[in-house]
Amino acid sequence: MSSSPRGFSLPELVIALGILGAFLAVGVPVFRELVAQATIRTASEEVALVFTRARAEAVFHGADVGVKWVSVDGDVIFTLYRDGNGNGVTSADIASGRDVRVAGPMSMKKRHGAVTFAFLPGFNGTDPNGDRIGNLSDPIRFGRGSICTFSPTGRSSPGSIYLSDGQSRQALVRVSPLSSRIQIYEWHAGSRRWVARW
Repeated sequence: MSSSPRGFSLPELVIALGILGAFLAVGVPVFRELVAQATIRTASEEVALVFTRARAEAVFHGADVGVKWVSVDGDVIFTLYRDGNGNGVTSADIASGRDVRVAGPMSMKKRHGAVTFAFLPGFNGTDPNGDRIGNLSDPIRFGRGSICTFSPTGRSSPGSIYLSDGQSRQALVRVSPLSSRIQIYEWHAGSRRWVARW
């Protein structure tokens, strides 16, 4: 004679739900942290790829290529232009059409809404070289201009772009002048230092 399958008793169900709840209590914050980390990493990599593309275009076409940005409400719109008259990429030549658009405009906020071009609230660290950062209202540091230019000989405008998720994560994309090297750094608040990631 076959016995019918037995269901769960109430104590067994309560224990199973308790174990599931414990896993969720531990897993959800870890999952959120991983998503936050992936979001700022993806945004900083995308900014670095914009500069990498400009450098490659300059070498391939044998002409200066500039990355021009416009900053509006925490968003930055990038557009790439190629020098059309041999005097470098300038705002005047872009406006007149002499410097031609190669790519863009690309809005970072539309792609990475949680990430802004800003410093974390209360950020008081130094830059990766240990120098004071200074004015925290300016997260894009390429001198006084709004164009980072790459030459076909491998030089570039030096500068840095700081990104933040507004909560706990800070990233930095840096362009070195002599080698046109593009690096990504992440700020580790616990150790109060930048760690090179790319």
